[in-house]
Amino acid sequence: MQISIDAIIPITDATKHFKDACEKTKTLGTTFIFKNNRPDIVMMDITSYERFMSVLDNMDHLEIAAMVENRKRADTGKRYSFDEVVK
Repeated sequence: MQISIDAIIPITDATKHFKDACEKTKTLGTTFIFKNNRPDIVMMDITSYERFMSVLDNMDHLEIAAMVENRKRADTGKRYSFDEVVK
């Protein structure tokens, strides 16, 4: 993962100047709060968050579609009744 130096906010700065950190996040879309020189927290503006969640939802749908297709290909045509399954 590559992080732009402009998107890094030390945790002490984020704590002391939270409003500034929020404004920077709104400008950049995403910022990274570093603690002990390591990424610790990601902040996103709402537009970036909604886009991110949309991508995740689409990935879930693609995975489900792939599972359905795989099951269709492996379908032997044999079916079981409810009574057979719960015995």
